[in-house]
Amino acid sequence: MIVRHLSLTNFRLYARLELDLSSGLTIVQGDNAQGKTSLLEAIYFLATAHSPHTHTDRQIIRWAAEEEAAYPFAILKAEVLRRDGPCLLEIGLQRADSGRLKKEIRINHAPRRGIDLVGQLAVVLFLPSDVEIVAGAPALRRRYLDAALSQVDAAYVRALDQYEHALAQRNALLRQAQERRVDPDEFAVWDEQLVPAGVDVALRRRRAVAELTQLALPVHRRLSNGQEYLEILYRPNFDPSAPVSSERVYQIGLDPASPPNGFNRADLETAFRRALINRRREEIARGATLTGPHRDDLRFIANGVDLGDYGSRGQQRTAVLSLKLAEADWMRARIGEAPVLLLDEVLAELDPNRRRCLLEHIGSLHQTIVTTTDVGRFDSAFVQQATVLTVAHGVLNL
Repeated sequence: MIVRHLSLTNFRLYARLELDLSSGLTIVQGDNAQGKTSLLEAIYFLATAHSPHTHTDRQIIRWAAEEEAAYPFAILKAEVLRRDGPCLLEIGLQRADSGRLKKEIRINHAPRRGIDLVGQLAVVLFLPSDVEIVAGAPALRRRYLDAALSQVDAAYVRALDQYEHALAQRNALLRQAQERRVDPDEFAVWDEQLVPAGVDVALRRRRAVAELTQLALPVHRRLSNGQEYLEILYRPNFDPSAPVSSERVYQIGLDPASPPNGFNRADLETAFRRALINRRREEIARGATLTGPHRDDLRFIANGVDLGDYGSRGQQRTAVLSLKLAEADWMRARIGEAPVLLLDEVLAELDPNRRRCLLEHIGSLHQTIVTTTDVGRFDSAFVQQATVLTVAHGVLNL
């Protein structure tokens, strides 16, 4: 799939943008804070209805829009060409009379929900801060998995929404239990929603990690010039196949879709439910649910070294790039079409060999948009095959 045309109104620095995009490689060059990253953010927003930079949609509206109109707004549109034909995606943001921000999603002019965007436009986004997927907190790795799966698996989106809703209600009940006696049946109401959704989330994550690992391994070998062997290990918070006191890392087996050690879904639900009951006193004391996929983690291991704890910045960045390029192949396998690859300042902190291998790899992908402050970082052959755009103060020029 490709984005043939992008239209932005009052998005970040862009008061107005109408941009035709080629099906191959596009390089967007410019100084910092001129709109390079915002261009990638806009395409990601159209694919997911979320910004990778902020949890508050109001922040993506161009700041001057509030002074220029009574009702600040932003409109994003993309004409997407897919194998099954063209598709028009539109997302509008406008302040309602109540003062709250209203988000409207349309697909081919018809009103839709956020979940309906799944599969309409798939993108893989790399940002410089993504190195924290390896080096940062476990929440960042869970967020990565959620974002990737939510683009290709509508069932995952539904399970995750149900799990997070039940988790929030259960945590509120745990805090209430610190001040009053709570009937066990009250917990059972939320446990019966939390357990099946949590097992579904965990199993779908498990399968995704296994598939991504298999795809990332050869990519990482090329990026590291054959010097490193990458493993991505899944560390579930809840693994009924392991002793309760075990601190070992559980690695995915050969069958990426199977539960751990032969457990079926019913076994997992039973064990999960039992764990919630057994830890209830501790959970009440802490006011939070302590068991479940909301506490899962991943570890990135290269040649036996945990890159999160001991890897160099270059090694961590290479692992993330391997993961992201593997994600592109994984999405293509899942939905039958190549996603759009969005790379922001991707060459920073890479040595010459990793840079060369990366450029060779992304040069073969379907539609790739790369930003840079210095086009001279790319070799001439790479630049010659690209459309080069220059951006300054939210204005793009060839």
